[in-house]
Amino acid sequence: MIPSKIALYTTRRSPVGRAVEITARMIGLEMDIKIVDLANKEHMTPEFLKLNPQHTVPTIVDNGVALFDSHAINVYLVSKYAKDDSLYSKDLVKQARINAMLHFDSGILFARLRGILYPIFYGGSSEVPQEKLDAIHEGYGLLEATLRSDFLVGNSLTLADISCSTSLATSSTLFPVDGGKCPRVLDYLKRLESTIPDYREYNTVRANEALAHLKLKLEENKKK
Repeated sequence: MIPSKIALYTTRRSPVGRAVEITARMIGLEMDIKIVDLANKEHMTPEFLKLNPQHTVPTIVDNGVALFDSHAINVYLVSKYAKDDSLYSKDLVKQARINAMLHFDSGILFARLRGILYPIFYGGSSEVPQEKLDAIHEGYGLLEATLRSDFLVGNSLTLADISCSTSLATSSTLFPVDGGKCPRVLDYLKRLESTIPDYREYNTVRANEALAHLKLKLEENKKK
């Protein structure tokens, strides 16, 4: 049975939060979105820590059950509520390949992006270290080598693409992909834009908001 609403604690610009929003949209789930103000430490309140002791977003509450980590959340939502297994195959080989790319997002794409943004947004840093920027572009290169079909696991969209799309959209807006070195990545971004419902709102608009916020924080931090 599909619940009337699942509570989603997130932020508007969070790539991993957006991935949960997209997944819910694709399987027809209506989410009760609750924006968490990280700057004012709303994720550190006793109430939130009861839901998620790691104090991260996104976090969901489904019928009293709290879950966190976007990749785990998306697997849960699709496994429980999707009408078919197109986004997360029951075939063990395909499933393993999807899982591998979910880990690629959490360990490479999103992790390296967060490694740049967190010190700027919350730690007062006023620059992007070259070695961290190099790591972002190394991630693009790894993705380029991985893209052997229209999507990350075969020729149809899966959870792997949804998770990677939000990190990649933000990362490539802030730190553009070199099309000479990674042409398949740019083609992949175009396919995602034409395949994911409301891609512009979930990814293009909010990635540009992240870019504007990054520029603002860098200027603010330089004046400190």
